Formats: sequence, structure tokens, C-alpha cells
Amino acid sequence: MEFLLIKDNVADLESDSIVFFCYEKQRLPAAARRIDERLGGFLSDKIKLSDFKGSFGKTILVDTPGDFSTKTVLLLGLGKKEDFGSLEAFRAANIVVGRVGNHSSTISVDFSNVDRKFLKVFLEGMACGAYEYGKFKSSGRKKNRLKKVCVTSRKISANYFDKEAVEASAISRGVSFTRDLVNDPPNILTPSVLAEHALSISKESEYLNCKILDREEIREMGMGGLSAVSFGSSEPPRFIHLSYSPPRKSSKKIAIVGKGITFDSGGLCLKPADSMRTMKMDMSGAAVVLGTIKALGKLTPDVNVHGIIPATENMTGASAYKPDDVVTALNGKTIEIINTDAEGRVALSDALSYAVRLGVSEIVDLATLTGACIVALGLHNAGVMGNNVNLVNSILNSARDVGEKMWELPLDSELREGIRSRIADVKNIGGRWGGAISAALFLENFVSEVPWVHIDIAGPSYVEKPSDWYQYGATGFGVRTVVNYIMKR
Repeated sequence: MEFLLIKDNVADLESDSIVFFCYEKQRLPAAARRIDERLGGFLSDKIKLSDFKGSFGKTILVDTPGDFSTKTVLLLGLGKKEDFGSLEAFRAANIVVGRVGNHSSTISVDFSNVDRKFLKVFLEGMACGAYEYGKFKSSGRKKNRLKKVCVTSRKISANYFDKEAVEASAISRGVSFTRDLVNDPPNILTPSVLAEHALSISKESEYLNCKILDREEIREMGMGGLSAVSFGSSEPPRFIHLSYSPPRKSSKKIAIVGKGITFDSGGLCLKPADSMRTMKMDMSGAAVVLGTIKALGKLTPDVNVHGIIPATENMTGASAYKPDDVVTALNGKTIEIINTDAEGRVALSDALSYAVRLGVSEIVDLATLTGACIVALGLHNAGVMGNNVNLVNSILNSARDVGEKMWELPLDSELREGIRSRIADVKNIGGRWGGAISAALFLENFVSEVPWVHIDIAGPSYVEKPSDWYQYGATGFGVRTVVNYIMKR
């Protein structure tokens, strides 16, 4: 998608659609009033006949006469100005694409009454709103028509716009790539294919490198957690290490770790059939890591980044790992398996231990780890937990900057007792209560003293009930937060 800054009056531009924004209790923007005059007051008449008062998400859509320079005019309410933030900017952009994107190849947006600090998030939203997944439709993808977004504002300089547009383009491409991976069916996106995608990404930039371990190498390395989870599947596991090295030398070294369970049957603790559906999305954390690294290759921040993914299926084959098994993680800690459906944390134990060996200064992991997090926070918020308050706050602030909803949960020390094992160092599941927290407490055993944050994205990574700002399927949630966090280090 092409982004352009136009200094001309939006009312004079030729485009398929023109978009205006209006806050509650504020009059129409000046350019919208000029167009209304040219329409003979038709826009204002339609506003009077509707319940439009500038409430967030409310729209007025007007088809213009044949001799007009644009086919449609869209007026979108932004709610109260004091309540407008990055979340609303991202959603507003998605609403715009949803209303006029299917019949517009070029959209002109009057940004004159919106703070320029929301520009990048808005552009990301426009690109994300145009995303489509239809590769397995026999008729092919619908091919959203939107190709060009023209932003008009005299308050935005060309240099500022170009910088924000470049970042928005790279990030939105990373988000789209992440969504494609998560949307791909599990018979297509196997651990081996996920590793091939990582190798392909590493060839996009001279600053990227990729190392892949196969089943035997994983076993020889001492990754007992990932090995155990993979035993029940005929698909071989892969351990993926995709790294970014900046063009300018830097001592900063960050690891982002993503859970890569490409399909989760629950193993011998088999999920019910309905719960097994959509379990292709159990590698969303891994997809976020790949999408993030893909974006960083274009953005070239001054920090070393290691993307680490333990990739496997969790199946029920004859060699599947069992309740009561004891496995040894890469850092030497032993894990008693209580439930084979708590497999993501078992595989992540090796990935986190590997990150510690790299000598990184910070670790961020993302995982569709627990249904308990959905019970606690619903489908729209990710749970954030960690051992370092400054790092936790950095992640939460980054999420707020880009409009992704995250909420901190406590690493409650009283729950540690629940994951202590009588025969091993730790159990892979605790009691009934606080399941999202006890899962994070389990992961804490494998990060040593390194500052670490765990982001449970089980809720917001996949949408089964689409909204005005998220289509059905994968959302790419997490890429924008993590990229923003890294760019600010």
C-alpha cells in the first residue's frame, strides 16, 4: 500500500473516497463544510436525519453526483477528543477500510483535526484493515482494491510523514505475514515449513541470519522439553534461531521467544473436539517473532535481536509423552509432566534456557499459553507478567503507544507452591486457580536472573467473531507492540 502526504485541500483531490473525522460536540472540519456546500447541504442534511453525533465508530456515507471529483464521502465519528488514543486511531483506520475499501483504490483522508502523533498507528490500521486471507478459496482472493492512501494535513511535515510511513509499511507487512502464518492450515504449516519461512526471512536482509536445529540436533543439545512434546507426532520438530544484527555495532541484546505449537491436540490428555478446532493458532507466538524480525530487517534499529522458536506438533502417537513422565530442560531443571496439554510451557523451557545462554540482557516471550488468561481478561486483552518492573512497564507502554490491549497480572509467590513437584524440580501445571499466573511462574524457572516478560496472547491472537476493526481469523496481535518496544531500546 502506498502512503502519500498531500498539502492540497482534500476537497479538490480526485480519489475514489474522501474521509473526514469528527469528534463529539465539534463542528465538521472546514474541508468537509466546503464539500457540503458543493453538495448543496446534502451531507449536513443527512447528519440531521441520523443519530450521528460524532460517537466513536458512527459513520455517514454519501454518494456524490457523477460530475464530482470523488465517488463517496465518509464521515467517521471519533468520540470524545480527550478519550481518543492509539487504540481508537487503529480502530478508526480499520473502520474506514471496511466502509469504503472494497470500492476504492485511492482514499483521501483529512487528518487536519487529528494529532500527528497518531499518524503511524493510523497508517498501520489502514494497511491492516486491507488484509485478506483467501489462498485456499477456489475463486482466489477477493483482492481488496485499496492501493493508495493520501493524507492531507498542513500540520505534518514531509520528513515526519515519510519516517512514519516507512515504519508503518514495514510493520504492517510484518503483521500481515504473521496473520498469514497463523491462518495457514496445520497440514500446510508444519514445523518444517515454519522453519523454511524463517530461512526465507533471513535472506531478505544482510542483517539477518538463521539457524535451524532438526530432531537429532535438538536431542543432542539437551532440549528435553521440546523433544518430549514432539514424540507423539510424525512431523519432526524444529528449533529456530533467527537473529538480527544492526548495521551499527551495539552491545544491546534482546531475545524474543515465541511458542511454536503448529497444532495442539492436547496429546494423550486429548482435547474435546470443539476445543481442538482453531488449534492451528497455537503457534501465534512464533508467528509474532517471525513477523517482528521481518519488520526489523527493514527498520534496522540499533539493537541485537534474537528470535527463538521451539516448533512442534502436540499429538497422540505411540511414542507420545505421558502424564507422570519426567523430562530435563536445557538448563538442567527437571519437569514432572502432569498434563500433556500444558505442552507450550514445556517446549518454551528449552527456548528460554537457550536465550539465557546467548547472554541477552532482556527476554520477551509471547505464547497462546492458557485458557485461564482468557477467563481472567477476556478475548481482547493479553496478560503480561514478568520478573522486572521496568521491563514490564516498557512492554505495557509500548502496547499503549500502538493501541494493543495488555494488562499486567501479578507473579503471585503464593502460587509457586502449586507447581512444586515431589519427584522433580517443577510440575508443568499447578492447581485450578490462577492458571495463567502459575504458567508464567513455571516459565520463570528457565530465565535465570535475566529480566523477562511473558505475554499470554491466547485471547487476542485469533478472532472468531469479527468486528469493525478485526476480520475473522488471525490478528497479528503483538507484532506492533514488540517492534515499538525494540525501536525504543
